Parts: sequence; C-alpha cells; structure tokens
Amino acid sequence: MVNPSRRPHPHFDDRGTLDWHTHWSEALAAARAAGKLVFVEFGREQCGNCRALVQGVVPHAQVAPILEQHFIALASDCDDPEDGVSDLALNLPDAMMLPFAMFADSQGRFLGGSEGAQSASGFKALLESVIARANEPT
Repeated sequence: MVNPSRRPHPHFDDRGTLDWHTHWSEALAAARAAGKLVFVEFGREQCGNCRALVQGVVPHAQVAPILEQHFIALASDCDDPEDGVSDLALNLPDAMMLPFAMFADSQGRFLGGSEGAQSASGFKALLESVIARANEPT
C-alpha cells in the first residue's frame, strides 16, 4: 500500500515502501534523529539494475520491513554525486556495475555495500550483515 506522506524515489516506483531523501546531509540528519542507518542507492535513471533494485527488491516482503525498521533511504545520482556519497563509494574500489548499494551509520561511517543486480534473499542477507556490523562495539 502506498504511503502518501513518503517522498518517492526520483526515478523509480518502489510502491511507497520508503521515504527517499536526495541529499546526503539530510539523510544523515534523519538517520541521527530516528536512530537508524543510511541505505544509499547510488545509480542512474537509465540503469536497469537500479530499476530492478528499487522496484523489485526494495518492496519485496523479505526486504521492505528490514529497510523500514532500520534504514533511512538516499537516492544518489552517480552522474552528479555529493562528496559524502563519493567518499562512501571509495570503500568499494573494485565495484564496476550499478547500482552501488552502500550503507553507513548516522555519522557517515561506511558499514558495507554491494554492486550490480541483487536478489531479494541476497539483499536481505546483506542488510542483516550491515545491521550486525553497526551493532558491533567500535
């Protein structure tokens, strides 16, 4: 069911699953305020794998509840990246295929990431590993 109070992804329809931010600083502030982590979808409008992630994996029944409970979403355009997002991408030095799915804590510390096409089960496992890493003592 679509939630009308949520900002849509700028390019793809996630069926109202997440409230999408489009600026790094706003996503970090929202994560701090909500006590959540940040999920960055780093891609472009013409990317088929990006569309599949947002439209197919994000709203999937295995994935959506985890994202909603633990993450603030940021849609970031790889053709015009903000510095903070570019810095996160440096943590995936061998990544070549969009989208980059990157995760950070509310201070912007990189927690994990992936590249390319994702299955719902694989993305769920990635989310769970990111949450576990975020809960490790620093």
